[in-house]
Amino acid sequence: MRRGTTGAYPRRGRSRRPGGRSVMLRRKTVALACALLVLTGCGPAGKADGTGTPEPVVLTMVSIRDAAEVEDFVAQVDRLSGGTVRIEATHRWHANDPESEADLVREVRAGTHTLGVVGARVWHGLGVRSFDALLAPLEIRDLALERAVLGDAELTSRMLEGPAALGLEGIGILPGPLRKPAGVERRFLGPADYKGAGIAISAGEVAARSLAALGAAAVPYAFEGAPVDRFDGVELQIAAVRGNQYDGALRSLTADVSLWPRPLTILAGSNALTPDQRDLLRRAAVAALPKSIEFIRSFEQQAIGVLCGRDAMKLVIAGPERVRELRAALAPVYTWLEEDRRTRDLLARIRVLRDSTPAEPAPACPARSKD
Repeated sequence: MRRGTTGAYPRRGRSRRPGGRSVMLRRKTVALACALLVLTGCGPAGKADGTGTPEPVVLTMVSIRDAAEVEDFVAQVDRLSGGTVRIEATHRWHANDPESEADLVREVRAGTHTLGVVGARVWHGLGVRSFDALLAPLEIRDLALERAVLGDAELTSRMLEGPAALGLEGIGILPGPLRKPAGVERRFLGPADYKGAGIAISAGEVAARSLAALGAAAVPYAFEGAPVDRFDGVELQIAAVRGNQYDGALRSLTADVSLWPRPLTILAGSNALTPDQRDLLRRAAVAALPKSIEFIRSFEQQAIGVLCGRDAMKLVIAGPERVRELRAALAPVYTWLEEDRRTRDLLARIRVLRDSTPAEPAPACPARSKD
């Protein structure tokens, strides 16, 4: 496993070039032709051969995450279009910069890129609150609930309306892993454990307010393998602890506390796509959900196996009573979130789905053989 990525996702399927290079080896002439088109959603680039069959439409996409996190979406675009539309993607764009997500939103808005993929957490800081309900602390407790929420067409369509306020189009929401509290020296179990703690986070207003309500100081941090031992704790997904080898510094991770998920949003410029392209991409995002969730689950389980085998960091359990205490301490955050009418409505729907979706067990180390 390579070091220095917050997700440390392995390569899947076709081979890709590392370091933010394109996933498809397209000719430079095609890219140049696309740049000359009036619509930034590149149209047909001419004839592929003497048969008169046109080359596929190529849409450029820039993502701040690893290729594996959007691979199922890219594959669904190809499948649903019958190969007539393809995504040419650049990954890990400015990955070491804490401001990369906001910068990418601005570049898509300016027409520099056709499509962008950013964490839902970035939107509040840009004045868009439609994704806040998805990030509310302790609401999305497990991957089963995240799948149910993102599979609810009414929920996601209302969330995706938000970017229009910035002259952008929300295309789809892809699932992400669940962020857990992990401690360098202390264990983060109940509210008292957060008092006075400095906790490294991926920048986001909802996360910062949530930790402040618990008495902690949130410190925006790029991670990417950079040392974390100067903090009291971090909020990270389990796979990122493994990928960055942070179990050398972290002593515990609270397995039954899912602070919030880390979903990805796909956006486009307001005039970047034709109506047919927009419809195709939205259907592809929905179709990618099941495999994307299962990939996250499988990769987390692999990470748990490795971390438990190294036995440097313990998976600890807060327990139902402490989780209730955390939720009570976070009441001011829920009040703040629900000041926005759409967020209030979306949270109500998420809670209905939460009540009807069976809870999954917390991650745990596999039983050790007695042999």
